Amino acid sequence: MRRMAGLWLSIVMIFLLTGCWDSRELTDIGFVVALAIDKGEKKNIRVTVQIVNPTNASSTQGGSSPTPVPPTTYSAEGNNVFEATRVLSKKLSRQLHYGHAVVLLVGEELAATQGINKLFDGVERDSEFRPSATMVIARGTTGEELIKQPTSIDNSPAIKIKKMVSDTEKAFGENIDEKIYQVIQAIVSSGKEPTITGVQLDPTNKEDKIMASGIATFKDGKLMKWLDGNEGRGFLWVLGRIRSTLLTMDWNGQPHTIGIENIRAKSSIHSSFDKTGRPIIEVKIGADANIGEVDVPIDVTNPKVFLQIERLYTQAIHDEALATIKLMQQQKSDIFGFGEVVHRDHPKQWRMLKRNWNDVTFPAIEVKVKVEAYVRNTGLRNRTILESIDKSE
Repeated sequence: MRRMAGLWLSIVMIFLLTGCWDSRELTDIGFVVALAIDKGEKKNIRVTVQIVNPTNASSTQGGSSPTPVPPTTYSAEGNNVFEATRVLSKKLSRQLHYGHAVVLLVGEELAATQGINKLFDGVERDSEFRPSATMVIARGTTGEELIKQPTSIDNSPAIKIKKMVSDTEKAFGENIDEKIYQVIQAIVSSGKEPTITGVQLDPTNKEDKIMASGIATFKDGKLMKWLDGNEGRGFLWVLGRIRSTLLTMDWNGQPHTIGIENIRAKSSIHSSFDKTGRPIIEVKIGADANIGEVDVPIDVTNPKVFLQIERLYTQAIHDEALATIKLMQQQKSDIFGFGEVVHRDHPKQWRMLKRNWNDVTFPAIEVKVKVEAYVRNTGLRNRTILESIDKSE
């Protein structure tokens, strides 16, 4: 009996202790940190990967280590993304591993002419590729050109782009840090169009040219219009994704004299129907801010003055949000996801509306923007420096 039990145990152990059947040596792997997809010259797609050498990456941690070699890029063309990445194997001595890819770049020309809808099937089917990687559009250039740029602080352009896009949304509120899975969700949604932050080359900086630039908006998968400055911020007000930003406002005809630092914001979107059956969208925005700078001689401790600054702040948010909504209604592209809201609140009516949502219904719907904003703090000064000068004279 014991011999039989031992035999069965041995058989089971053979199947359980098989080791790592798909193991690969570190020296056989090429770690991709960035993938750029551009319009090809000979075929539809040109793919460029940026590969880091793990030895070089670890050598940067030690003070006496040799100077690390910058990341290497390889390019290949194919009829689609999957084919182009396989063609890369002709130029590499290592098997590509996409599990460490932190950014996916798409060239503006490809995004505008062929669109982005066909780019993600192969990416999403690959179990190694992280859907949480940051997505950007190479504005005015190609993704290949961007990831070949030197950087002065970070080890690679991929790391810089990932950090830069995330930080600029939090600190300035004119760009949006969209991940691959969020772009795919917008593409497959019938009530929302995708938006992706742009990254371009800064001709004024010779040492580190990569900089964030605007928000790319899409319709039917193709890049349609860039939102810059207040237009991009108006978009983020509606989404409630503004964390920190600076609004510069006029005071009694004196331009750009009061700076308000927004410290938090949120929004909610609801839908209803009027008597004629037309959808109505209501956007509620809540925001808090501090006074950042005052360049006119006013007493901000005066309740009337303080309330007037608060009203200016509220009106500025309202105007920016409504201007971007009207702009996108003219473009017939629902980047806000108002269609998804109607679908969520009124699924039966949505079945009748979704077919012509972008072209017919969205441009004509009434959108009400309500802002509840408060100035919470005046900073470490109550009286402005200019007011103090006037009083002393």
